[in-house]
Amino acid sequence: MKEYGYDPLEDWVVINGDDAPWITGCREHFGDRGYFQLDRFHVAREIRQLFRGHARYRAIRKTFASWDEEGVLRELTSAIGTLEHEEKEKQLEALVRRIEEMPGCLRDYRVWLKEKGIDTTNMRAMGSAEGTMHVFAKRSKNGRSWKDAGIEAMLRAIAAIKDTLLIRTRDGVMCCVEEREETKREEIVKKALKRVQTQMAEVVRHHISYLCNLQGHRFTRYCKH
Repeated sequence: MKEYGYDPLEDWVVINGDDAPWITGCREHFGDRGYFQLDRFHVAREIRQLFRGHARYRAIRKTFASWDEEGVLRELTSAIGTLEHEEKEKQLEALVRRIEEMPGCLRDYRVWLKEKGIDTTNMRAMGSAEGTMHVFAKRSKNGRSWKDAGIEAMLRAIAAIKDTLLIRTRDGVMCCVEEREETKREEIVKKALKRVQTQMAEVVRHHISYLCNLQGHRFTRYCKH
């Protein structure tokens, strides 16, 4: 933390991220001088995946938008057993456990800073940046968010893993990573088809002139009738 000029006795640290262990570990590292907020983009996406079309979806979204962590937990807990799919039930139970294990993770970080006597007038809520980047990445880079140098590095790493070669990290450490078992072909096809449905609208957006003019819109309406 020296490169950021961090002083553990003077500075307060706010971390916004998903619930990956290497991120949530910051709570123990920074202790009382750190605050972890679960990234709202990821939480909102998971809630949407679980409850889209569900009778409680609107109420859950409204409670989540109001930064009411206890209310969200009540809504999610009361919804257990109402989902039609067993996998979704397991995912919902896991989500509830994660939130319960990280008290304050759905709370607005600015409230915590105010309690420390810090002025948060010009501070924005966290969690919107990734959602915005996600949209532009779809439009401009077909969903990827890496630079060419990053892609090249990942391709080299993938090739090294497949050929069981050593990989040198930025710190000069040599390591060897074993390749995971390949996912079943059926699962790969299902995921690919799902991505096509979500990306198609962004791919064709403003790229097919016929669909952009008024005549095209009238023609579409006639077809619907």
